[in-house]
Amino acid sequence: MPEMTIKELARICGVAVSTVSRAMNDRSDVNPETRARIRAAAAQYGYVPNSSARRLKIGTTKTISVFIQGEFGQLLVEVLQQLELAFAQAGYDTTISHVADPEHANAGTVERIVREGKFGGVVFLGRYGSADREASAQLSRRLAEIDVPMVFCTTPDYSGTAALHSSISVDDHAGARELTAHLAALGHRRIAFVGAGAEPDREHAWALRLAGYRAGLKDAGIAPDDALVVASAVEEQAYTMRNGYESVSRWLTTAPKDVTALVAVCDAAAIGASRALSEAGLSVPADVSLVGFDGLDIANYFVPRLTTIVQPVPEIAQSTARVLLATMDEPGRAIEQVWIRGRLVPGDSVRALT
Repeated sequence: MPEMTIKELARICGVAVSTVSRAMNDRSDVNPETRARIRAAAAQYGYVPNSSARRLKIGTTKTISVFIQGEFGQLLVEVLQQLELAFAQAGYDTTISHVADPEHANAGTVERIVREGKFGGVVFLGRYGSADREASAQLSRRLAEIDVPMVFCTTPDYSGTAALHSSISVDDHAGARELTAHLAALGHRRIAFVGAGAEPDREHAWALRLAGYRAGLKDAGIAPDDALVVASAVEEQAYTMRNGYESVSRWLTTAPKDVTALVAVCDAAAIGASRALSEAGLSVPADVSLVGFDGLDIANYFVPRLTTIVQPVPEIAQSTARVLLATMDEPGRAIEQVWIRGRLVPGDSVRALT
């Protein structure tokens, strides 16, 4: 019989995972009756606490670890710089742990790194886990058993409806909806979306932005058309120029001829898409208008200057630092899911239709 996990024990007792952890560690901030009930259930079902996880708290330093998995793009660099500043102002050093291979981004790796470094808190910056939703959810649940405060930054917690970790992210849905509405207000009716993943998953950035695009079409009274949803050609590098280029290049061979605008999943993908359009003899914005998402610095120097949703990087970083530091001070505090609205910045990559 497999060993009972802390998640299963929490479900049996009808409490949060953090409550079980605190009860098993004799923390004073747990109601005595609740602590006794949890300990009795642990004995009944044979739950054995992860002693190595408990030891993580012993001798922790004034250092916070930022985990970055896979792609390390410009947006993450900018957020990281702001996080380092915010933590430094609070008296903490920051160290970076980059897991380049998504297959190695598992709870065991995280626990080993945290144990060796004795970090006081952890930030997951950018994507985590694999493209498979259930695998990511399992990773999130395993991470909850590591007794160190964690916050997800620029990505939500994939553990399910009852999130186990706080998260701070831009409002992807609202941003894509606003971009689509902007194009519709300028007379565009045949608007495509570039960068959809292979599986519908409402929690990934591309899926939230795709849903926002569809909502924007509905707001404008435009019927959706699956032929205008461009799938990612390079799923493991969804938010890259390469993916934008290869996706649009492939799609243009069968694309409807009446498309007048593209909503790219991000700025990098938009720039790649522009190259593909150019190679096909199409000009931006004379033939096709183009918008991105993120507000990367390169969008200001791209020709034509890209219309985009700018992510409020300082606000995202400050909110992440606030939530993590508060959780470090009060481990049992309520989970926060923070969505921050981006800002639409018009560029030269969109033209009004007459």
